[in-house]
Amino acid sequence: MAIGDSNATGSSMSTSSFSSDLSEASLFGLSLSSYRDHNLGPDATSYFENEAAISAISILFFRTTVHQSGQESTLLRYFFAVILAALAYFKRSYFEITAVELFSYAAAHLLRSRIKKSGAGDDSGAKDIMIRLFYLVVSAAVSMGLSHLLVSGLLLQGLTMVTPSPVIQLLYYLFPIAEMQRVYDVAIAFADPEVLSKQLSHLLFVTFHIQVGMGFLGIEFLRREQHRRNQLVRMDVEGDTSDTPAERAEDQANADASNNEKSLGDDQSRKLKVRLQRSRRFQRGAAPFILFTAFPYMMQIIFYGGMNKYSFMCVQHDLHRTVRLNELFDHDSHLIATATETATSPDAYAASMDLVMSTAYDIFNRKLFSLPKVLLLPGVMAKQPWLVAQVVPFIFLSDFVKAYAVAYVTKKIEDFQKQIQELSSIRSKVEAFDMKNAELLQRSGTSSTLFTQRRWERLTVQIQARQVVSDLLTRSKLFFAFMQRNFVFGALIDCALANLLAIGKITSADTFVFSRAVEDAVDMILTRSRAEAELGRMSTEQDKLDELSGIWARSKKRMLLPCHVDPIDHDSLVFRNLHYTRGTAAVRADHVELPKGVYALTGANGSGKSTLFRIIMSCNTNEKPIDLPPSINLLTPAEPLTEADDLMREVACEANEAAKKDPDEAIETEPSPEIEVPKECSANTDDQEPGASQECIAPKVADEASDTRGLNAVPRLSVTMPSAAVSEISQNFYWPLYSKPVEFFFQSDLFEDLSEKEIDDRAMLVATELHSLHFFQPVTKGENSTDVDDKASIVRIADELKEEKEDWFSDLSGGQKSKAELVRLVFLQDVCPGVLLVDETMAPLDPASKQTVMAKLKSFCMNSIIIVIYHADATQDTSAEGAEAIECVPSSGFFDHNIHLDQGNLHIKPTC
Repeated sequence: MAIGDSNATGSSMSTSSFSSDLSEASLFGLSLSSYRDHNLGPDATSYFENEAAISAISILFFRTTVHQSGQESTLLRYFFAVILAALAYFKRSYFEITAVELFSYAAAHLLRSRIKKSGAGDDSGAKDIMIRLFYLVVSAAVSMGLSHLLVSGLLLQGLTMVTPSPVIQLLYYLFPIAEMQRVYDVAIAFADPEVLSKQLSHLLFVTFHIQVGMGFLGIEFLRREQHRRNQLVRMDVEGDTSDTPAERAEDQANADASNNEKSLGDDQSRKLKVRLQRSRRFQRGAAPFILFTAFPYMMQIIFYGGMNKYSFMCVQHDLHRTVRLNELFDHDSHLIATATETATSPDAYAASMDLVMSTAYDIFNRKLFSLPKVLLLPGVMAKQPWLVAQVVPFIFLSDFVKAYAVAYVTKKIEDFQKQIQELSSIRSKVEAFDMKNAELLQRSGTSSTLFTQRRWERLTVQIQARQVVSDLLTRSKLFFAFMQRNFVFGALIDCALANLLAIGKITSADTFVFSRAVEDAVDMILTRSRAEAELGRMSTEQDKLDELSGIWARSKKRMLLPCHVDPIDHDSLVFRNLHYTRGTAAVRADHVELPKGVYALTGANGSGKSTLFRIIMSCNTNEKPIDLPPSINLLTPAEPLTEADDLMREVACEANEAAKKDPDEAIETEPSPEIEVPKECSANTDDQEPGASQECIAPKVADEASDTRGLNAVPRLSVTMPSAAVSEISQNFYWPLYSKPVEFFFQSDLFEDLSEKEIDDRAMLVATELHSLHFFQPVTKGENSTDVDDKASIVRIADELKEEKEDWFSDLSGGQKSKAELVRLVFLQDVCPGVLLVDETMAPLDPASKQTVMAKLKSFCMNSIIIVIYHADATQDTSAEGAEAIECVPSSGFFDHNIHLDQGNLHIKPTC
């Protein structure tokens, strides 16, 4: 069974495979998953569960709540509400929905008065009907035009074009327009712009209708609440304190009864009885207020507010997954770049996206909720211009000063918080690393533990010092904001309300509503300054996301080697003009061909052995190429070199060597196709004559030959691969935490996709391969028996593979880890990879296991190229009589050739 087959099974897993897990997250049996199938593109009509139902409910709530009181019938209101809900549920375009919505209010206004009844010979009724029908047709056309302007954005563009520049600058100064634009830019840096646009359109549609609807409900609730409080306050006031005719009649009856008692001379008893009557009336009103006002309002706020929050969380969670999962794993380079170029974790970046989106949305959400109350002010304030001139400037000035004081302190707090987060991230990584390697730390020297303690202490002290300053600044800011809001800003609002009450523009029941309306109006006009603290935090998190976006953008510039797979000769790996450096290591291979076989790669530490593996793995023809790290430098231009070019270069080399020996014997300039590649120009310089030099391939020789042979003056790098299937088994292994080992062997969610029998079969397959490499000590049939029960050992391994392990590899020895990787990457495949790179994987194996592994590799990969980094001591080859003994790598029945790196050159040497 090949891993490729299991991957196909995993990739074909539909969204429904997640449903079984996600359905557990339900409320009253209703699934509330915020998951979106990442494969859904811009053409999808819906992205989240319950999306259509939420749209329908939101507009139904809005249309039945926001209406012209006393000017449209309940039947007409609900008729239009149902029509709009149906359009939203069946995902009609926002243009159609908005047009019908606008028309519903226009039609209600036109039809609010009764049509005149026509008398005998009087056609005024028919004429009135015709006029109203005409206005209905006109209003329908106007509604469609306004809808088109709103939905297409033409209205906003037109307003932007006709608005004077100073006004636009003032709007940018008062409102966080630039900040909101940056939020959108940050989001589309990670998400698909078209998909995000559709998601935000749905969220805006739901939020507008729910928040404005709840704002209208809030006005009526505040009025009733204020009326109830007024009754409580006025219980001890003499005279008529009633607000309704029924209450006034009751008070009059109480007064008459009290007057009769007064004749008896008991004035104190009369006053007490009046207050008790008012108290009982107040108490009787508590239950109806709770049952018919407070409770319904609370339930509507909970239900519709929760539905709105759910719609937002769907978008927020999708962006969270985009940063933390989708974009991170869609490109291998993103994962590597995030791990190497920043100390911030994916969790922290995803939290930054959460904060940015929630901050921007909360600001927008609050303004929509307060909009109905703010709309109450223009009519009142227009009739009191002197009041506006006397009080409003002081209200705005006090809030303006507070906002900038808070903004300054917030900026300081954010600076400290950013430092704290960076230091905390470093501390977490340091602590996790040291805890994981606690045993190695203990064995690293007498002072290693003390040194580690000092490092932990230094980081902790730095974090705590910044935390102290940040907490003190936060406390001072909150106390200052509380005092200004309640005792400065509130007092100025009370002055304005007192004036309005005195001239009869509002009633005592309206004071709470208009107090909130004034506060919301100031909050709306000074949105940017009032939200300075939130915008400061948001800006800090946006900087982090911009940093991540830049890291990922740079990582997408793949550092891959341009190679090609020979369609004819699939047996050899060929390097031409390969010259690379890394650190102090420098390696040159002018022309090296590696036919299929097993190669021991030898050389001193730091000679460039592992670097050669990285270069091979970076070929762009590989099924999964790995980027070259910046530390590796290629000193020859990475341009493709054809076989014809290579032959011409070899001819030039031969001509140059002949010219050095005898200028008159130089080879003709036109090469012959039958000429064989001379061995003198191979990478093995030991076979060359003393006067010969590798410069036959150098740029100088190419220059000499370019005039007659048309060769490029610069040697070109070329790597020819025998296959696109290239695998590397590194010396450090990865295994996921909290996983079932068998699933990572096949890299698929087997326990979700397969039946129990299929899982058992795959576990037995892996166990059989591991057992063939002596993975566990054999299980015997008795204490003194030498019979090995292979099946018992295999079953034991299979059972362990199906159990979830916190860290399976941590319980294995070095040899067991090597065997597991060999099975996963090689022996579970249908065929051996065309090129297999083994980086010191044999080192942890005991002699018997090493012989078993080598024999199995030799047999399974007989048609592949295997290169093994080899560090065992070389032996002396004295097989040739009279010849000087030379160092060589023992074949051990496994190695066919030796690739040796020495003094910057790559040599092909025989084994012994």
